[in-house]
Amino acid sequence: MTRRSITIVGASLAGLRAAESLRRGDYDGPITLIGAEPHLPYDRPPLSKQFLSGEWEADRLLLTKPDKLEELDLDLRLGTRAERFDLAARRLRLRGDDGSTAEIEVDGLLIATGARCRTLPGTGDLDGV
Repeated sequence: MTRRSITIVGASLAGLRAAESLRRGDYDGPITLIGAEPHLPYDRPPLSKQFLSGEWEADRLLLTKPDKLEELDLDLRLGTRAERFDLAARRLRLRGDDGSTAEIEVDGLLIATGARCRTLPGTGDLDGV
């Protein structure tokens, strides 16, 4: 029997915690974690506070230490965007920061990309909005 693979799109807090939960739950199959940014998963709120003010070094922003990340045994694809998912074919198209493309087979897909702020109509000219 072939082990099913899990692909997680979004290498931030939610995506990383999902991968950790799978491993804690004794899932030993392949996990691919895809992140658009080229950096290891990091904590965003301190980025604009402690890090930019000089209180923290960059390594304190990491959500998990590199050795712990290695223990998760992930196929970590940073600097890679998920462009299109073909549900019928179970294929996910990826695009790297360098413009290269690839398609991977997906058994299980978890989307943990977060959200973007939505600007409400009529607020574009207001200070502080």
